[in-house]
Amino acid sequence: MEFRLELFVEDLQKSISFYEEIIGLTFHNKTEVSAIIKMKNFALLLTSDNVLNENHYFKKGDLRPKGKGVEVVILLDNIEQTYQRVLDKHYPVESSLVLQSWGMKDFRIIDPDGYYLRLTSYKD
Repeated sequence: MEFRLELFVEDLQKSISFYEEIIGLTFHNKTEVSAIIKMKNFALLLTSDNVLNENHYFKKGDLRPKGKGVEVVILLDNIEQTYQRVLDKHYPVESSLVLQSWGMKDFRIIDPDGYYLRLTSYKD
């Protein structure tokens, strides 16, 4: 089974830069309107808001910040390095790196579109 998550973003290039430069992820394919990251059985697809027509659900009502009420969890092999990278880039951290009671280390940040991200280690 493979799981894919698609996030619609206002500025695709800004979002690509965030995920590559701040978090250190690598996109496997980039086009003018989308970019995809593949990690084991998970894929993260970023798509420009511009592809949505005005009648699309995401264009209706107040959906700000984007993803409100959703926590996007990304498991990483090198959580300490990623955390240090975020600090070195002076990117705001929502909650610091901590070892949780369930045995995984994580920290939280907000991406440029307001998506709430939990960056976490794999459980030992």
